[in-house]
Amino acid sequence: MNRIMRNSGAALAAIFIAGSLTACGPGSASSSRSDTNPTEVSTDLGNKKYELTLWDGAGLKAVDEALIAGFEAKYPNITITGQYDPDNVSGQNGPRVISAKDAPDIARVTDMNSAVRGNHLVSLEAYVDAYGWDVPDSQTELYRVDSNGKLGSGDLYALPNSYSVTGIYFNTKLAEQLGIDAAPTSVEEFEADMQTAKDAGILPMMTYAKDGGTSFVFQALMANNSSAEDVQNWILQKSGTFDNQAAQDAASTLQDWNNKGYMPEGVNAVDASTALSRFCNGEGLFFPSGNWNLDTVAKALGDDVQFFAFPGATSEDEPNVAANAGAFYGIPVNAKNRDAAAAFLDYTQSAEAQQIIVDNSGYLPKSSTLDLKANSALQQSMFDAYADVLTSGHTSDFINNATAGMQSSGLIPNFQLLLDNSITPQEFTKNVQAQYDKEAKR
Repeated sequence: MNRIMRNSGAALAAIFIAGSLTACGPGSASSSRSDTNPTEVSTDLGNKKYELTLWDGAGLKAVDEALIAGFEAKYPNITITGQYDPDNVSGQNGPRVISAKDAPDIARVTDMNSAVRGNHLVSLEAYVDAYGWDVPDSQTELYRVDSNGKLGSGDLYALPNSYSVTGIYFNTKLAEQLGIDAAPTSVEEFEADMQTAKDAGILPMMTYAKDGGTSFVFQALMANNSSAEDVQNWILQKSGTFDNQAAQDAASTLQDWNNKGYMPEGVNAVDASTALSRFCNGEGLFFPSGNWNLDTVAKALGDDVQFFAFPGATSEDEPNVAANAGAFYGIPVNAKNRDAAAAFLDYTQSAEAQQIIVDNSGYLPKSSTLDLKANSALQQSMFDAYADVLTSGHTSDFINNATAGMQSSGLIPNFQLLLDNSITPQEFTKNVQAQYDKEAKR
């Protein structure tokens, strides 16, 4: 889930890859399959003048503009003009922007399914070969589509340059007051720490259910009960069902935590911005969220906060992390300057660009963080805790990205019903799977 740089993250996280509707709108242009698979590409742009456009959500403007400035300094013959839509409509507008006759040269892809099925995106495989991009399948499943239009394998159509990861913000000042000297390394320790906070009159876990924040901890619990691979296969519509014991047990745990008073009173009325503000004002020992809020939290709490991955079931188990691209761009078929656009994509993979991303966002860089300078103690804690997460095999995308309507029609209303005890954990999983089946037409 992108982030007033730091505050609009949940909104963008929710629209990244979600969706399976065919997108075509006024001004769209149909393309043949052959148009999407260039066989001759060039990395030599010479001295020709190029004027490119880049489209994105407004929450990513700061980091996009910084990357553009770095790129233009390296390529003085190329200028890029950013075009930004408000985050709350960028997911809806994305398919229309990408399919338009006057499509931008570079664009964030908000619906991979419709973009590829409609032949609106260029396969990047020729550029992968030409530039030698490092694009391991484990990190790019959601940006690959096969010849049948199925996500998860096949050609690469968008290139990630950083990652959103979920985890737990940990108020270490409160922890010290409570006699807690380190972040928990198991779910049992996490629960014990919350009970310690509750007994001392401190809110154990700041979270929000008005717009879906309870999904972060739930997904980690569900993956702990099964595996990240099982969760990913369900998101990709490959196999599995949400209506299973692992999800029911996770739902039961979440419901129990709320009944014990571990969550803020009236959690169903608490939204993302309110929860963030309250945590930044010192309320809550733990705050499940994403790294898109790193800068905001760091500025508020300074050295009194850490960011760690939600722990595994036991201290011996690796944590399971929800992650997807913090930024990923594709090249529309109707782009006027494909090779120049690819040069920008290549720049985003460089060490220089990775440091720019670190300096201007809370995202986890695509490359090793060993040679990158964190801009806060909090960001360094993310670097330390998530150093190997993308290659661990313990990551999946966000469950709200399983279908276009999963967040608004499946998860949010049913989490609220679960937390106010209107439905059982069994009814929760059945309702969510019903929404999934409705949209996936399975």
